[in-house]
Amino acid sequence: MKEKIAIIYDLKDKTQTQKVQTLRELYGYRDKSNYAYKYERTGKLKKIPFTKVKKMVLMLHNRDDLPKMVEIFNKLKIDFEVARI
Repeated sequence: MKEKIAIIYDLKDKTQTQKVQTLRELYGYRDKSNYAYKYERTGKLKKIPFTKVKKMVLMLHNRDDLPKMVEIFNKLKIDFEVARI
């Protein structure tokens, strides 16, 4: 059976503004201007294959991507735990 890796992160210690900024950096967002221009802002997790299982739980598809994920979460100062299933 293939080992699965889950990353459980927590944003409780951040303000609402910090939470929104952090989630935008992770997942990306769609930006609209007043002149009907639309921009797709990519997140840091765009190139890493994962599945969002629950609100704060990510399941990695490839265990080789774990160091990249850890680096991203550390740069953004997000509390997280890694669970091997």
